[in-house]
Amino acid sequence: MHKQLERKQRRVAGVRQVMKGIGEGNLLRVYLALDASPMLQAQVRAAANERQLAVETVSSMEELGQLCGIDVPCAVAALKKQDT
Repeated sequence: MHKQLERKQRRVAGVRQVMKGIGEGNLLRVYLALDASPMLQAQVRAAANERQLAVETVSSMEELGQLCGIDVPCAVAALKKQDT
């Protein structure tokens, strides 16, 4: 599943984009870095739980950024649903 994060058309990265995607209901799974701020983690988890989205954790923002194929650390990312 992590390999799909590299495909730009299948993922969103960043807090604003992920929270917007959760609200619109077009995400499949959320990835959250364990070293992101606790307040951010709680906010993302609450929104994901409300939409019954799976939340997977990644050890660090650096690792999540690499999984997404971007050159900067990333606190949260998500996979889009196939049909969106």
